[in-house]
Order: sequence, then C-alpha cells, then structure tokens
Amino acid sequence: MPILEIYFDNTLNCSIQIGDTAFVSTIDSNGIASTTSNVGEILNITGDIITVDVTAGVTVSAGDYFSFAKPIEVNESGLKGYYADVTFENQSKKYAELFAISSEAVPSSK
Repeated sequence: MPILEIYFDNTLNCSIQIGDTAFVSTIDSNGIASTTSNVGEILNITGDIITVDVTAGVTVSAGDYFSFAKPIEVNESGLKGYYADVTFENQSKKYAELFAISSEAVPSSK
C-alpha cells in the first residue's frame, strides 16, 4: 500500500498515536461532513506531520476533515484475567453500610 505524509497547520490532538487508524471526510459548502473513509494505519508522527499506510482507493485533499480511532486491542483498560477474589473489611467501630459494588474484567487471553 502507498505511504502518505499528511501535513497539518494546527497542532495534532495529544491522544493520537502510532497504530491508530486515520479517517477522512470531505466538507461541503454548508460545512457538513460526507461519509467517512478509512485512510489507513498511522505509521509515524513527527510534529504536525503524520505518515499513513493508505488504504487502496482513498483520496485525501486539502480542507478535508481528519479524525482517528484507536484499535480495541490497544489502550484497553481494566482488570485482566478470569478470576478475582476480593475481601472487604471495616475496621471502624461505627455502623457502616455498603450500598453497591461493581467491577470490570477484561479477558487476558482470547
């Protein structure tokens, strides 16, 4: 696939990272974005320049609206695993109630 360097006049979003997927939308005269197209995977970021491995058939023009998305496998958060054992203790001599407990677990091997 072709490699494309995209130069931006503005500072890039601080959350953008190598491995994210870049998207592009054209903006019409009313300021409304068209259907979003997948540009490709971001390979490098240098200042306000991103290098993208371009998906076949995608065209990029000056004035297009760019966005990005992170892969689900990257930046996943939460407790990893299939088993958790939790013990709650109250060392206070005053009456206490526990109203709710919640958790989130992310499978560590799929």
